[in-house]
Amino acid sequence: MSSLPSFDGCEVAEKVVTGPIVEVYRATQVPLGRRVTIKALAASIVPSSPFAAALEREARLLGQLNHPNIVGLYDFVRKGDRLWLVLEAVDGWSLAELIERGKRFSQPAAAAIARGIAHALAHAHARGIVHRDVRPANVFITKGGVVKLTDFSVASDERLPTAPELLDGSGGQPSLAYASPEQVLGEPPDPRSDLFSLGALLYELIAGTTPFGAGNDPTATLRIRNEPPAPLGRFTPDLAPTLERVVQRCLQKMPAHRYQTAEELGAALDAALVEMGTTARDAVLEALSALGLAVKPSSPVIMRQPPRRPGPSVAVVAGVLFGFFVLLAAGGVAIDLLARRSGAASSEPGPAGKLELVPASPGYLRVVAQPWAKVIVDGEAFDTTPFARAIPLGAGTHYVRLEHPQAPTERRTIELTPGETILLDVTMKVRRPAGLSRESAAETAAPADSSP
Repeated sequence: MSSLPSFDGCEVAEKVVTGPIVEVYRATQVPLGRRVTIKALAASIVPSSPFAAALEREARLLGQLNHPNIVGLYDFVRKGDRLWLVLEAVDGWSLAELIERGKRFSQPAAAAIARGIAHALAHAHARGIVHRDVRPANVFITKGGVVKLTDFSVASDERLPTAPELLDGSGGQPSLAYASPEQVLGEPPDPRSDLFSLGALLYELIAGTTPFGAGNDPTATLRIRNEPPAPLGRFTPDLAPTLERVVQRCLQKMPAHRYQTAEELGAALDAALVEMGTTARDAVLEALSALGLAVKPSSPVIMRQPPRRPGPSVAVVAGVLFGFFVLLAAGGVAIDLLARRSGAASSEPGPAGKLELVPASPGYLRVVAQPWAKVIVDGEAFDTTPFARAIPLGAGTHYVRLEHPQAPTERRTIELTPGETILLDVTMKVRRPAGLSRESAAETAAPADSSP
């Protein structure tokens, strides 16, 4: 214990990382009794070196961030020739450690972990910060199932143009296993590069292998730039279609073909979790439980049905039914007489503009909505997505309305010609119900019955 250094206001418990540039310690802030992580410049590094400037730069970046999915900065201290950061302590494991234990994760767990990272990136990107090194070693999972993104040592900031020095002393780029095509070409940092890296990480969680090979493989750069990864279905035959589309879009070679924001990616992952019928926190805790690292979340409580009140007697029911059938028969006679007087009813639409049951020379409308929506055309309910059947419609103008109980109504106007098929692909802006935490934001209920 005597060989451990001292840091003002902190009681050091142990050293956890020894590196040529920085050292990491577990400690407790004495006045508060709060567990912290200390990231300190190694004693052999002079405070005037570029590495000291890089550590201070990391502190300035973290000082702009405050998000539940990002490891927080409590303090930055410069004292004489020493420099250190006081960081939030994460009671859990790095994602790299969990991958070593389990190799592959369930689809809900993979989506939930990627969702947490996407929300962290959305917060950073909104402040002009690109992480540039999204990989399992820089992601932590707490014992409570919370995802934490850490290590902004190589992050870029549009307001800090100086390129950072790598604090591990390697002098190289982030791992090629997760690098984007523009990163391997040395192009300027772009927030969409982080989304490519997150897509590579999500691919690994599902498939058990990285999409373009190991990070130390010199041929990986060619595959990243020119070759698509092996289809995920080869590793997971029962892959959820929504999750497969998320990975494919993240790993597009051109940034313009990916999700354009981390917020958009996070919404797609929320929709995938809804489709799979779970919440982010429960999915992560299930994964930790499968690895023997956490208690499996409890099953939902089943509410008992209240006792039924006594129903009417058999005699009363029989009397009501008899009266009903008498009225039904009388009504049928009346309808038949009216029909004889007015002639057979026409199948053509009336002046109110009702939709034809089978239009002559129809066009077709297909609707895909995420996570789901009720499809209403010209005031008539037709189907419930996410994957709706083709709806035959007469040629002309039609008014489409998509409704979800927790999202604003989406409206579209379409012009159909005979034989034409129009596809509407819409993401519903599902609101988080009041009172739910961020970790429960993906709990919006799917429709009980998606049949039309």
